[in-house]
Amino acid sequence: MTSSWRKLLVLALAAALLVGALGISSARSADQPAVERNAATEPQVTGCVPKGARFRESGWRGRRWVALTFDGGPTSNYTSKVLAQLRKAKVHVTFFIRGQYIRGHTALLRKELAEGHELANHSYSHPHFPGSYDISRTTKLIRKATGYTPCLFRAPYGSVDSALLGRVRHQHMLTIGWDVDSWDSLYDNVSKTTIYNRVVGGVRPGSIILMHDGEGPHQGTLQALGPILRNFKRRHFKVVPVSQLLGLRQRTSD
Repeated sequence: MTSSWRKLLVLALAAALLVGALGISSARSADQPAVERNAATEPQVTGCVPKGARFRESGWRGRRWVALTFDGGPTSNYTSKVLAQLRKAKVHVTFFIRGQYIRGHTALLRKELAEGHELANHSYSHPHFPGSYDISRTTKLIRKATGYTPCLFRAPYGSVDSALLGRVRHQHMLTIGWDVDSWDSLYDNVSKTTIYNRVVGGVRPGSIILMHDGEGPHQGTLQALGPILRNFKRRHFKVVPVSQLLGLRQRTSD
């Protein structure tokens, strides 16, 4: 083989190796999830900004948006199963977190946030009319576990008075009630049919809907959730977190 042919062969082999290496690099890049590639540049949601009336039970009635809310978690029995159904339906909700259940479940809180849901405060030990420390303790635990600072609070049992509303607002949060109660915590073993009928029969534009992923038997909640979400889709209701329903601004890491 002549010297010229040897040079051409070496150049051809080098070019082939370069193309192959570029192809492997591109394939690896395409296989990586977008969230990994963009994690350094995308702002992270770190909370919301309270505004308006300090107590709200619903949003604006002029738009077919509704907010699903889940109280009392996170729990091993229910939270992951609720998340799976929300993921399947591609909707986002608000989880009102009970502080005493955060320990041992921080991964669930981070998962809720990572999947686009909102975290809110439901007190630490779930007393009637919780004091300032009980409320602030939960906010600090949520922030420590996730980096997210809630601007929404829900009173245990829905019990509110002017003093509690003042304590909550002093901690830069709004108190959120509801206008549709699923009854899924009213008594043990509430049926799927009762929960479904309560929600789909009571919902209207701007509704805030009370459900639970906390302690107690909530099999009926898990069984009713999918049919409820399908009903909402047929009726053109858009499910959004409470802060979005109320038009609150999100805080980000930027």
